Amino acid sequence: MNDQSEPLTTEAHSAARLSHKRILLLMAIICVVAALVGLVFKGSMFGIGVLFGGAMAFANYFWQESSTRAIFAVAAGGSKPFFPALRYVLRYLVIGGVIWLVYVTGAFPIVAVIMGLAAFTFAVMAEAFISILFRPDRKGS
Repeated sequence: MNDQSEPLTTEAHSAARLSHKRILLLMAIICVVAALVGLVFKGSMFGIGVLFGGAMAFANYFWQESSTRAIFAVAAGGSKPFFPALRYVLRYLVIGGVIWLVYVTGAFPIVAVIMGLAAFTFAVMAEAFISILFRPDRKGS
């Protein structure tokens, strides 16, 4: 282990920002590819359902990010972050409600919507592999 710690505003911070952007790009690529595959093999409603789920994944991602920032900002000010935390939890209820509505109405195949929502998970896994395999400090091992 290294006894020296790195400040967050140097290379580690820029690497995190690059990783953040790459996750968003990977999410978009995964959604489009999954929608095209679904369109070809399952039909247009499946492909549109994947895109709908992907749009929900992006909304979830940005809602979670803003809620988390708000929680830490309020907590850093010395207050209890009740309302930002409530907003964070409300996100789950809204997404669950939309999934329930899609299921009840049959607007899209529910599997397609959930596949689109899973784009974030797939993007994070892809980013992990990219970070491990292509990190600049890798020593030929």
